[in-house]
Amino acid sequence: MGESGTRNGGPAQLTPLGFFCKDTPIIPAIRKPEFVEQAIASRGKLVYLLTGDLDNVETMIRKIVAAEKIPLVNLDLLNGFSRDKYAVNYLKRVGAQGIISTHLDPLRHALAIGLYGIQRTFLLDSGAMDTISNQLRNTPVHALEILPALVAPKMLARVRAISADLPVVGGGLIETMKEVEELLKQGLSAVSTSNPVMWLR
Repeated sequence: MGESGTRNGGPAQLTPLGFFCKDTPIIPAIRKPEFVEQAIASRGKLVYLLTGDLDNVETMIRKIVAAEKIPLVNLDLLNGFSRDKYAVNYLKRVGAQGIISTHLDPLRHALAIGLYGIQRTFLLDSGAMDTISNQLRNTPVHALEILPALVAPKMLARVRAISADLPVVGGGLIETMKEVEELLKQGLSAVSTSNPVMWLR
């Protein structure tokens, strides 16, 4: 799944995430294991996994893969995992196809071993905008997720100046479908939400 073209020149040829964002404008973000079934029933290919531990993360990942979805795992939110290459290697071995993190070291390793790397960041002020821009220049990830979603459009011009095709996802504090529609109109590639009611829209 997902073999053609890459912007990182890594060992695996990955389909650009922007291709999948077109079919998954609302990315299900699983915060509780009991929501896996609802997430895999949603349209589109991308699924965020924002929960898990050593006892259940493999089972959840394999369910997502069996549904022909692409599991993107937030390493920072897993219990019992270090944010290092060994954790990334394990997640790849059990079927994860991408890593989400605020930390660049696991993202760089994910890129090196042929996984998608999604940088998650918080846009708090203009200083954060400068930091994000510098990080994107030094570590060419496959996508950028900005929290909270409602301020993500403020970063678009800077991102486009660095990479015209880098998908930008907005996450966090999305409460209505009207907000989703406005964010997509403003140029975001997709939004992620943990609200199951929005997954089937």
